[in-house]
Amino acid sequence: MLRRIRISLISCIAIAWLAPNVAGAQSARDAVKAHVDKNLDSKDKKPGRSNRSNRARSQSSGPTQNGQAGEAVTLEFTDSELVNPTGPKLPRRLLPGIASYLRLNLKFDTAYRGWLPQQYDSTEVDIASYLTWSVAAKGKFFKYITLRRGSYESNGLSSPRSRNAAVAATAGKHVPKAAKALAYIGFPFLKTWQPIIRYEARAFNTTATPKIPVCIVNYEDSADLMDCPRQQRQLQMISSYETFVAGIRYASPAPSTSIFATRKGKMPPGYLGLGLLSYRKPYQVTIDGDTLEEYLFDGHFRGAGLAFGGKLGGGARRFFANIDFQVGLGEVALTRDFRLNDVAPDDWLIGYLQGNAHAGFRFVLYDGPPTIYFRPSISVGGASFHFVNTRSDEEGSDSAPTVNWDLLWSTRAALEFAL
Repeated sequence: MLRRIRISLISCIAIAWLAPNVAGAQSARDAVKAHVDKNLDSKDKKPGRSNRSNRARSQSSGPTQNGQAGEAVTLEFTDSELVNPTGPKLPRRLLPGIASYLRLNLKFDTAYRGWLPQQYDSTEVDIASYLTWSVAAKGKFFKYITLRRGSYESNGLSSPRSRNAAVAATAGKHVPKAAKALAYIGFPFLKTWQPIIRYEARAFNTTATPKIPVCIVNYEDSADLMDCPRQQRQLQMISSYETFVAGIRYASPAPSTSIFATRKGKMPPGYLGLGLLSYRKPYQVTIDGDTLEEYLFDGHFRGAGLAFGGKLGGGARRFFANIDFQVGLGEVALTRDFRLNDVAPDDWLIGYLQGNAHAGFRFVLYDGPPTIYFRPSISVGGASFHFVNTRSDEEGSDSAPTVNWDLLWSTRAALEFAL
């Protein structure tokens, strides 16, 4: 009898000792799935939100407190430069006789460009900022093709895309680089509605510094690997960011003097089409601020959806702004054979938002020919990935916990020659 009791006690002690070690020996796939389940289950259990429509109805839009109606406010949106242009009609080109068949603008500029990534408690991600140079061109060729902008930008003669982007690359292996390539082509043989293609690529040198020992999972590794060593050393990789748009651009032929319209259009030109997004960077799985700290991935973010945008203003001595957006469904690939989407519950999808706003002013330095412009400008943009609950008819199902965000920005100054 005593022998049986002794055996039972030894068995209980062995099970208690082995249990935590067995639980700890899980793969990256299992750890990510448990992290996703924990966070998304908590979102489903949240109580419904208060009725905001009742609060909205309580706000009165009637007379003021003293019983008198407020005075009407009129906003003036007329551009004085379009109503009374100063100086000669611009641009003045070197060969005005062939301007209807061939027009070319060359632009040389310098920019300070940066990428602000999402930060994590256990890993600091630093994507370097760069002072860059760029050469760009736009023009019209024989009435059939319009190059709205084609450019190459770098802080050296480096390609904007790089194959050497492994997250576990040795520190200092890569020479710091930042580059951007952009092509924006229109086909104006259809006057008002024009097919367009727009592609942009950027690359930045990135450093990831773990604050605690973490498991580094390379994109080519298997997420089911059980024995992953923890390490705490500085990592470097090349982070890339690419967008592609194919669609239809609308340009109104009616003249206007509005500050929002172009010189020839009553309505600001805009486009609608299909958008694609792809970028990569060091990533730790994060859901609404809750981070799985033990693993560092070479994250690949991709999305496809609706793209739209437009241009406001533009022309000599005028403000201008270009606005671009994408919205659609995305995926977060942690390794080649494992996506964050794979461990999400059936009712949850991953969506994304991407956008960029670029604004500035075009000064005239020399009337010409050729006309020379000076264009200072700034741009701010980025992307955000988030879970989307498809059970929109259930209480609290409108929650969209964030998976990742990134902010890209630049300030620039350019000289443009209208040849």
